[in-house]
Amino acid sequence: APPELVAQSLAALARQLDALTGTFGGMERINNTPLPFVYVSHLRTSLLVYLTVVPFIFGEAWGWFTPILALVVAWALLGIEAAAVECERPVRGCANHMPLEAFCAVVADNVRQTLQHSAGMGVKLRRRIWDAPPTPVRRVRLGTSVPP
Repeated sequence: APPELVAQSLAALARQLDALTGTFGGMERINNTPLPFVYVSHLRTSLLVYLTVVPFIFGEAWGWFTPILALVVAWALLGIEAAAVECERPVRGCANHMPLEAFCAVVADNVRQTLQHSAGMGVKLRRRIWDAPPTPVRRVRLGTSVPP
């Protein structure tokens, strides 16, 4: 491969590595940034007050179904709150989270393959340069034009 092609492929590899580094840095920032305590406490307090008041507000309308329907509403809202807690830390080691270690292993394997391929291109280039016949050198004095 010509040296320009090798340089372009290595520059493309460097750009891809920069993009991957930025992406994984963003994932780490998301993973390590907790929700503010005030937000979490306000959300949970509001949820607790709402779930406590629901049976009294809808008791007349729901009648004997009030305890069952209040439990269904509580189950749904507490499930949403639990999902929010899970989304707060998306790359933990739990079964429901994104496997950051697996992502890193795949990227490392891809980078290794790309570097092996690039190293192979470099070896071919060195062989081609080494085995090429020497090119004649034309000497040109300064201030004169180079003939084609």
